[in-house]
Amino acid sequence: MKRYAVAIAILPLLLFMGEISALHAADGVRIVSAFGVSKKEAVVNALLEAVQQVKGVKISGMEKMRSSFMEADSMHNGENQSSSSMKSSQNQEVQKQTQGVIKSYEVLDISRAEGGQGWQARVKVHIPVYKTPGISPHNRRKMAVIPFRTKQGSFSFSNKRMPAAEVAGMFAQKLVTEFTQTRKFTVLDRNYYEEFLREKELILSPDAPVAEQMKLGEVLGVDYLVVGTISDASSSVNQYKIQLTGEKGWDRSGLFIVDYRIIVMATRQIKWSDSVKVVLGNDDFQRLGADRPELMEQAILKQAAGDLVSRAMDNIYPLRVAEVQPNGQLILNQGGTGLKEGLLLDVFRKGKRIRDSYTGESLGFAETRIGTAEIVRVTAKTSYARIINGNPEGISKGDICRRTEHETTVQESSGRATDVLVPDNGGVVLPFD
Repeated sequence: MKRYAVAIAILPLLLFMGEISALHAADGVRIVSAFGVSKKEAVVNALLEAVQQVKGVKISGMEKMRSSFMEADSMHNGENQSSSSMKSSQNQEVQKQTQGVIKSYEVLDISRAEGGQGWQARVKVHIPVYKTPGISPHNRRKMAVIPFRTKQGSFSFSNKRMPAAEVAGMFAQKLVTEFTQTRKFTVLDRNYYEEFLREKELILSPDAPVAEQMKLGEVLGVDYLVVGTISDASSSVNQYKIQLTGEKGWDRSGLFIVDYRIIVMATRQIKWSDSVKVVLGNDDFQRLGADRPELMEQAILKQAAGDLVSRAMDNIYPLRVAEVQPNGQLILNQGGTGLKEGLLLDVFRKGKRIRDSYTGESLGFAETRIGTAEIVRVTAKTSYARIINGNPEGISKGDICRRTEHETTVQESSGRATDVLVPDNGGVVLPFD
């Protein structure tokens, strides 16, 4: 079939496209029919429609773009010439003329429209589509952390006042880190907007290849927003002296109180809410490596963010046994900074689903505690644990692990409203859904 090359002049009018590259592009193929008063206009309209379908966004300057298309290569005196195959040189020429916006296309059919007025063209168009590097962000629920509100204008850290907005911003960054480390959500940035705009301006500048502009169409919207209010935050350090011995030391303390919610962006429905209170003393700061005053506020914020995320994840995506090794060691489906060596976990076998007798909603599943495990190694994606209580042979893939502070006897546990359903065909269904 006859190939058409599109003039380079129209390319700046294409907004919000995906990047074209060997590593991060895949073809979006559309077979589109369109009408035009001439053969060429029918083909041009089909090309414009195909680009819109693949990109899923509105293209500005449509009339100017159509005019530029009309000035492109002719149809060889209006004849619809055909060929049984597309030559590689033709493909390369089309990509060159459009700088990759359209990879190639062919006219499958062109004929008089009904009534004899105008032409109807059916065109097959190959349009490269940007592919995000790494794991697709669409495989996970998308989440954004919004800087929390505060009930005070400033907070006292190490006997100095710090603006509340600064504390809220620092805490939001800690939450972003902790949620990202769980690898269960696609966490989107909502803080560095000015930096994004500067990068966008650079991509849109004359110095950048036109194909680079196509990265801008991939900005994602969120499924869930994490919001909250910081009620109190403080740290203090005071020197003391023991009169009897003359020994001097430092008395350190820290406090952080926050209420938070996880909200469905589309409906503003509250899907989960909780409160976290962190109280730290000398031993805690020593354990956190924050024995100097200038390190104390960071330690408090990190501890509070870690507690908030771990409690939320224990109810949304509880740890599960991903594999039981022949030596009885467990491989868990989460790693990262949220888990530490020495952490104790109770292991539960999931039982019958429990439903609310009033609403009929799922309350999760009955759980039977079958053992206790201790984390012995943590990697970026997984962690390893050894059984310290219970029969290793009784633990299997899919069992749930929940944090514990001490060993307890085997007992029945009530259903958990936040357990995640894993369908037989793969994926997950959150209790949110």
